[in-house]
Amino acid sequence: MKEVGYEQIATVLETWDAARFGSKGFDNEFGMVALERLFEIQPRAKKVFGYDQGEDIGKSHATVHATAFAGLFDSVFQMLGPDLEFIEDILRQVGRRHKSMGVSPSFFPYMGQALVHTVEKYLGKSLTAEQRVAWEEVYDSISNEIVKNILQ
Repeated sequence: MKEVGYEQIATVLETWDAARFGSKGFDNEFGMVALERLFEIQPRAKKVFGYDQGEDIGKSHATVHATAFAGLFDSVFQMLGPDLEFIEDILRQVGRRHKSMGVSPSFFPYMGQALVHTVEKYLGKSLTAEQRVAWEEVYDSISNEIVKNILQ
């Protein structure tokens, strides 16, 4: 996994906590807001969630994934640090699971955009340009590890 600097990690953790603890219902809402944004900027991603089988099926799958989304990031962020071996194991499993679901690696940059958009939505104008860059760098490192395992 690409090393990310301490400052970027600290920045992401600080802004994550600000977004998370500043909003009631964060765990249930954050992932859905991110997925809705993903579907806006990359409509083909809806197929992964079963929207091609009907709106109700797609919404059901998206809701389950949305709830897990915030939990996954929370877990990953808590593990970021100098010992990356454990987090790499987790991301390997995430990559395998995404591969089994037919997730295209091409969706990951769009998910990164959706993630940063969602953080901005929760933090508003308090998210600085430097914080945004930190989010992009940390997400890129995490998603590159997942994508590497999808491609294996």
